[in-house]
Amino acid sequence: MAGQISMIKRQLKSVQSTQKLTNAMALVATAKLQKQKNKMIENNEYADIYHTFLLAALSAKREGEETNLYLKPSTIDNPAHIIITSNSGLCGSYNQDLLKYVEKHISKDEPIFAIGTYGIKWLKANNYMVIKEYNEWQDLEPAKINQLITDLLILYQNDMLSSIDVIYTQYVNALTFLPTTFHLLPIKISGELIETEMLLEPSREEVLNQLIPMYVSSQIYSTFLQAKTSEHAARRSAMDNANKNADDLINELELTYNQARQAAITQEMNEITAGTVNSK
Repeated sequence: MAGQISMIKRQLKSVQSTQKLTNAMALVATAKLQKQKNKMIENNEYADIYHTFLLAALSAKREGEETNLYLKPSTIDNPAHIIITSNSGLCGSYNQDLLKYVEKHISKDEPIFAIGTYGIKWLKANNYMVIKEYNEWQDLEPAKINQLITDLLILYQNDMLSSIDVIYTQYVNALTFLPTTFHLLPIKISGELIETEMLLEPSREEVLNQLIPMYVSSQIYSTFLQAKTSEHAARRSAMDNANKNADDLINELELTYNQARQAAITQEMNEITAGTVNSK
């Protein structure tokens, strides 16, 4: 009986120590989530301005059929995908949900630009065609995104890729984040553009050739911020669930401990009583 009580006490202390850790991680994740969410919201305004500029440039009058490389459909069939996952775990089903989405929507012979250690390992282990790895990206700095854009556009401009999209986890709210696809190239405009008499210098073609890569860079950054915000939200949710599970386990262990202790006391009292009776 004494051994059982000691074992329960050790288990109780272990769970309490784990709960302190998960509680601290939940607090850190909450702080990071708020910071990342603010950054995402601020960037959305910037991305919207780029989108407005692009629509204005596309509405400028052109002569003849559309010939811009970034706008016309490709003659080949080789879509490329940028896939964004996290560098670490402890974020619930965040990575697993995204990779299930990848498994459902992407062929293994389509080129992939993978961001995030977790996704890189999974994609390579499952024989997907990862042609470029960008691991250990805690933040998407301008130099890093410029390198990614360069890698992508060189292949696209040489007609080696038919399209480019981003597969990431879209942030909806603190409890909802959905794997989704954002199409980058060729540019697709929803609805019909109304052609204007806007004059672009030196020409519509040259302005679009400068503006579209900047727009693509802006959208990749936006999706990265959405993915990181979703990651922190998923990690906070996972740590909150871990805390709740720890509370339930602590209550259960405390009940078991009290029952075992009461049983031990009762046994000792019975032995004392029996000893007293025998001595008489």
